Amino acid sequence: VKDFVFKEMGIELAGQFYTHRDTSDEPSYYVYVSLKDRVEKPFGINQDFVSFRSKWNADVRAMYYRNMGYEPFIYLAYCYSETPLNKRLMSYRKESVTMIAFHELMHNYITQLKLDFPYDFNEAVCDVVGNYGALKYAKDSNKINLNIAKKQLALNEKIYVVLNGCIKNINANPSQTNLLTAKCQKEIRKLLKHGDSFQNDRFGFEINTGYLLKNQYYCKNYFQLKKVFLKQNSLKDFMEIVKHLPSNESDCQIYLAKYL
Repeated sequence: VKDFVFKEMGIELAGQFYTHRDTSDEPSYYVYVSLKDRVEKPFGINQDFVSFRSKWNADVRAMYYRNMGYEPFIYLAYCYSETPLNKRLMSYRKESVTMIAFHELMHNYITQLKLDFPYDFNEAVCDVVGNYGALKYAKDSNKINLNIAKKQLALNEKIYVVLNGCIKNINANPSQTNLLTAKCQKEIRKLLKHGDSFQNDRFGFEINTGYLLKNQYYCKNYFQLKKVFLKQNSLKDFMEIVKHLPSNESDCQIYLAKYL
């Protein structure tokens, strides 16, 4: 998969990826912090999340923000930019591992080139590359199942649509936050009955506004970037566009509009 990713993306990366074993088999813990009544990064927090390799440290930080009246959410990540091999990662379907490889190697590529576009676009770009890179790999090889890859992509995007609608509704009707998040969780759990273990790990959490903050880039950017991607002849062409994304979010929207 790694060699196919490099060839398809037309890149070379410094470092070893998917070659070393994570001795602890523990996830990374990401604490996302939002306001209780709307999906918004609280004043005074410089980024959307803080990461830890210790559950205890993550719990302490989450409690700190909770005591300040915020809505923290702890996300467990078994796959991240260092791409170590661990039991959880190796238990996923090959189709999911392929998607993860495209997604995480794109993160590393963005870091290596020191590209400076907003974090929300970073995640959305990597998800477009992950979803459609895995589909391309399925079509061009016999190593993963094309139908499973298609179903996986379709389910991911259905969940993004649900998150999109929930975020929009909460920000418009903050007094209904509890009702709307409960409805969102019910819809996602219904969808996840058809998902694999990775999709359940990724989306099967208790939903609050902190959770929605983590996924807010889907509603803002994923489907716009998908349209740009589908108009290109290859993943390489898409990446040439991405490499020139501006550092300001509103400027990114203007820039991408040229390719729609």
